Amino acid sequence: GRVAPPKTMLPPEHVRKVVRDHGDMSSKRFRHDRRVYLGALKYVPHAVLKLLENIPMPWEQVRDVHVLHHVTGAISFVDEIPRVIEPVYVAQWGTMWIMMRREKRDRRHFKRMRFPPFDDEEPPLDYGDNLLDVEPLEAVRMELDADEDGAVAEWFYDGLQPLRHVRGMVNGPSYRRWRLPLPVMATLHRLAGQLLSDLTDRNYFFNFDVKAFFTAKALNLAIPGGPKFEPLYRDDTAEDEDWNEFNDINKIVIRQPIRTEYRVHFPFLYNSRPRQVHVAPYHYPANCYVKSDDPDLPAFLYDPLINPIASYHHRDAAAD
Repeated sequence: GRVAPPKTMLPPEHVRKVVRDHGDMSSKRFRHDRRVYLGALKYVPHAVLKLLENIPMPWEQVRDVHVLHHVTGAISFVDEIPRVIEPVYVAQWGTMWIMMRREKRDRRHFKRMRFPPFDDEEPPLDYGDNLLDVEPLEAVRMELDADEDGAVAEWFYDGLQPLRHVRGMVNGPSYRRWRLPLPVMATLHRLAGQLLSDLTDRNYFFNFDVKAFFTAKALNLAIPGGPKFEPLYRDDTAEDEDWNEFNDINKIVIRQPIRTEYRVHFPFLYNSRPRQVHVAPYHYPANCYVKSDDPDLPAFLYDPLINPIASYHHRDAAAD
């Protein structure tokens, strides 16, 4: 493969100068690079994607990122991949859910926007003149308890990638693999409780999961209440069939239309030509887990919700 030459790290003022110099593209000094600017337009969606991908989270006050820019100043990209540890990331947003409810009540950091924010003829704001010297607002963070949250309190809000340099938990700066001890995972699960679903029974999603949607798309069907897809095969017409119910020797006449749910869950039984269908399990083992709100209760207990029949002691009539 091609080896790219190493890029020299430059101070942020260099990129700001490039942006400032290219504020007015109608100047005559840019006419020689016009082809470069037009060619850079097709990469603008990717540049916007990388910008949105690296937007600071609410618990970060400032995020410093590397920027890769073209020598002519035609386009620039945020040269970062914001990898996260999924349980940590969900727990961080779980605490944000609580803090944002308080924020909505108190309105300390956010204000409602007035539309339109800019006039049609208004020039874009210059970053160096309007934003560079403005002190950023305080980060939105929940105060963690030293006893209950002690397993994560020290690093929970540490910048972009917590635990990045902790050996034994993360593989290193690449941030690709992680292994967290049980107390840390338990604390993260509790902090993320606002965003985690209470539904642990997989039978709840019967005929409404990924495999069912794949099968519905392959058969050009729409599950009631579910999404509608573009057909996977467009050549499935009744005129092209070699046989149908009128010329079949072993004819089975079904007077009522077959329900869509049957055709999706039993594709080989109720469809003439099933292609690329996914057969899902008919039933998973019964799940009797009941989430307890009281942390002082034991792990295994006789929950009255799933044991509604009371136990009574009946005296034998013969004993009387």
